[in-house]
This record gives sequence, structure tokens and C-alpha cells, in this order.
Amino acid sequence: MYKSLEVYEKFLKSEATKKTYLHYFNAFLKWLNQSLGNSITADGLLEMDQKSLQMYVEDYILNLRTRLSPSSLPSIIAALEHFFAMNDKDLQFKRIRKMIPPPNKKAGEHAWSTKDLQKMLRNSSPNRDRAFIHLLASTGCRIGALEDLELRHLLSMSDGCRAVLIYEGSNEEYWGFLTPEACNAVDEYIEERRRDGEAIDSKSPLFRSAYQVGAQKVKPMSIASAKMIALRLAHSVKRNKIGRRYDIMSAHGFRKRFNTILKSNDKANPSLAEKLMGHRGVFALDGSYLKPSVEVLFKEFKKHIPFLAIDDSERNKIELVQKEARIKELEEVNHVEIKEIKDKIKNHDQIMEAFSGLVDNLRKFTGNPNLLKSLEVGYIPDPNKKGPQIVLSREDDDIPPLIRQRSIS
Repeated sequence: MYKSLEVYEKFLKSEATKKTYLHYFNAFLKWLNQSLGNSITADGLLEMDQKSLQMYVEDYILNLRTRLSPSSLPSIIAALEHFFAMNDKDLQFKRIRKMIPPPNKKAGEHAWSTKDLQKMLRNSSPNRDRAFIHLLASTGCRIGALEDLELRHLLSMSDGCRAVLIYEGSNEEYWGFLTPEACNAVDEYIEERRRDGEAIDSKSPLFRSAYQVGAQKVKPMSIASAKMIALRLAHSVKRNKIGRRYDIMSAHGFRKRFNTILKSNDKANPSLAEKLMGHRGVFALDGSYLKPSVEVLFKEFKKHIPFLAIDDSERNKIELVQKEARIKELEEVNHVEIKEIKDKIKNHDQIMEAFSGLVDNLRKFTGNPNLLKSLEVGYIPDPNKKGPQIVLSREDDDIPPLIRQRSIS
């Protein structure tokens, strides 16, 4: 490899970005050689004077303006800028960016509907395609994440679900989850590979490349293959074409559906929903300070399972299970509340019994059987009877006070 390209690749972190940037750079180099009738290499490009390089890059962008949409140009310019910057060529890319025309109305803004996914499943026979559809629909992950997924990244959760560790070991690492029907689709695909002779272990790729014999060397499904599967599935569903593009992106339409479902749920926690999307969060500091556990995220995910489910019967089954769980929860709450009420009644009866005993003792002590009679249930006071009078007198200072007359009723 040319030294200039080694430097170019060295400072690109993501493998997907490396492939994309190299593709854009090689396309520029091919155009330049065709235009000049030469065979200039990447290293040879750096031997040109800066003024010529500036002119060639500008001509290339002007040429692309006639063929590509404005939204395609920024990433191409970024790829070229990275090459020249890493090889100490200071071109005026601020000026080059001024050549990008105003953006058109974006295509591909819509999401796949549940009915679209149902149609895809009806038109898909391979288990790999079915698992592919369910995983993207359930996790909403980017299609570039599939290449690195292995079976060890799946973690069993309650209610027939699984957690999926996406982008393990990177700054973008996050947890996604599989619905019960997605788990079933993945299990069927893995079992098919096992029957075909593949030795499955924890480090086996979740999606492997196409094979004739299961026992042959296992390679993970490439991003290019994943995009081709998404494109083939998209062709089985009717889409509206806007210019050269469609209103629903073949792969990203799954992610848009996932995002739409989460954000449309009134019970959703916005910050946790963003985490399930693999985003940093809603607020500026969520990326640094909000680090929810997989259990907390799963609790949030469970709110959306009925809406993420693709099969109508599966959705009805999930809703029934959730309703039964809710009924059981309410019954348990009612049982606790009834027990508390019974305990309060029991305590009340004990207090009243103790109070009744106290009154009986007072009546015996005072010799007045009508003492505190007015507190008894059903008591009707005598209207002709005078109110209570207590008269105290002392015949002598040394004699204790005597109750001369007491009429308490």
C-alpha cells in the first residue's frame, strides 16, 4: 500500500468509515486519471503543486454536482479533505464546501410500516432473511452493527426476550433488545446452521455469509451483503420514488420505524428511549452522567414490545400476557389493601373493647351506672334533664374536696 494511504487509514477509527472514505478517494483518483489520461498514484498525487490540486478537486466537485444530490457531496468532500490534511496538503476546503448546492427536499424520510414488514416476511423464505428483518425491527440498530455481532453478545432476559450488546468495546457501545418473536426467528436461523453442520459456539457470528456447506469456514456477513439483503427485501414492498431515491430507505427504514414507535408512546421515558437508539440522550450531560443499567433499559423496552411486534397474533398474545400480569398485580395490591383494612378494624375493635372496660371500671368506682351514657350507641338524651353539674366544697382546709352533687350523663 502507498505510504500516503497508510497515513490516510491510520487515523480513521471505524472500519466502515475506512471503506467509505477509500471508495470516495479511489473514485476521485480514477476520475482524475481519466481526465488527464495518466495513471497517477496516491503518492504521485502529493507531488503535484497545491494550486493544481485545488483546481482538480474543485473540478471534480463541479462534475459531481451534475450527477449527485447535494446531500451526497459533504461525505465525499470529507474523504478528500482527510487525505490531503493527513498528508500535509492544506487545500482550501472551506471554499470547496461553498460549491455544494442548496439541499433538495430529503428523500427516504419515511419509516417502514408494520404491514410493510409483514409483507417482507411473507416474501422471505430463508431463515437468515427472517432473522435479519426481526433483529433490525426489534433493536433499531444501524445495519453496519450486524457485521460484528456474535452469539456471546446475546443475553437472556425475562419474558422470552434477549439483550443485544451493540458496538462492544467502543465509545458507541449500547444495549438493544429482542422481542420474543425476534428471539424465535434468530433461534430458528441458528438451529438451521447447526443442522447444516456448523459448529456453533459463543464466538460464532450472529449472521454468517452465505454458504453451500455448513461446515465450511465461517465468515461474518459483510456490510455490503447486509445492504444487498435490505435492498432485496425493499423491492418486495411498494415504495414511492422521489427523483432518484425512494421515500423509504431500504435499511434505515427499520431504524426510523423503531424510533417512531418509541417516541410516539406516551409512557416512554425520552432519555431512555434515546439510549435505546444508541444516542447519548436528550440533554447535554446525558452522555456523561446518564448511564442506565441493562435492567433499567429493559424495563423501558418492555413498554414498547406490543408496538414493535410484527405479527398481529404475536402482538395480541403479548397484550394478553401484559393484561393478565396487570390484573395479577392489581389483585395483589387489593389483597394488601384488604388486609390493611382488616388490621385497622381489628385494632379499632381492640381499642373500643379497652375503652368499654375503662368506662365500666369508672362506673363502679363512682357508683354511677349512667356515667358516660351519652357515648353509647343509640342513646337519646332526656330533654327535661338538666346539664351536668359538678359542685365542689370544702368544710375544712384539711378535708379533701367532696363531690356534693354530681350529675354526669
